[in-house]
Amino acid sequence: AAVLAAGAKKEIAYLTKFGQPLHPFQRLRQELYNYRKVSPSEHLRFLDKYLQAVPHIIPKGDATLTRPTLRHPDLQPNNVFVSDDLSITGLIDWQHCALLPLFLQCGIPNSLQNYGDSITESLTPPELPHNFDELSENKQFEQVMLLRRRQLHYFYVAATAKLNPMHYDALTHGFSTLRRKLFDHASSPWEGDNITLKADLVELGQNWPNITASNLSTNDDASPLCPISFSKDDVKDCLHMNAAQIEADEQLQACRDAIGIGHEGWVPLDQYNEVKQRASKLKADALEAAGSEQERLMLHEHWIFDDFDEDEYS
Repeated sequence: AAVLAAGAKKEIAYLTKFGQPLHPFQRLRQELYNYRKVSPSEHLRFLDKYLQAVPHIIPKGDATLTRPTLRHPDLQPNNVFVSDDLSITGLIDWQHCALLPLFLQCGIPNSLQNYGDSITESLTPPELPHNFDELSENKQFEQVMLLRRRQLHYFYVAATAKLNPMHYDALTHGFSTLRRKLFDHASSPWEGDNITLKADLVELGQNWPNITASNLSTNDDASPLCPISFSKDDVKDCLHMNAAQIEADEQLQACRDAIGIGHEGWVPLDQYNEVKQRASKLKADALEAAGSEQERLMLHEHWIFDDFDEDEYS
């Protein structure tokens, strides 16, 4: 419980003393808030709700799930050294690693996971659609790429089940993904986002009886009351906003892919000038396509690839 609560308590302490309204860091999300700054007060309220739920979401009955575990925090291909005979010879970039209970450390590396897709999450063996040959060339390309993402996820889980059953058991334990999302979103520094943690809490509330039932000693024990409640309209608005934020994140990634830049703007040195030209053209096209002078002004002031305004977030 102390581990689950520590990050949220850190955020509460910081935001209570230093918190100030911010524009969301992810600039494509700023339009969703009509380009207004967001107050941290709502996030503080949700952090408190999270802390109330913490004692009831710890998996019980299996000591291996709470065993302290060290795991590489960023298992992507760039951080894995491989020899000519395909043997792994080293792992780099261990900064930010931490000892945490296994149920918080389990997971699929970002470069391999395909969460958010119902076929993937059901662990159904992936295959192309039956009407693949009838699809257009663009649709066929989309389905091939989707199949690849599903295969990576599926075969990682299958290999984990065979080669690392302890990790597999933690990975497939009930509501494992939701626990990790709650912990990550409650512990991460607030970046002008009052929706993501709230959406996690909505999901927690909807699944509360099933999550807490596994922690009861006997069938006669009473399930603890859920400390989280939202009105139907509040839930609807939250899930709609969360979906819009996810779509904005996907649009940002599509822009990065189109221009050829990595996270935080990294580009290969020999492609720097070419990428800058593509970025300038994307901005010019967006400004030209703006439907009004106000929209054009907001696009200019909140352009997604402008330099980060450190004064606002200091």
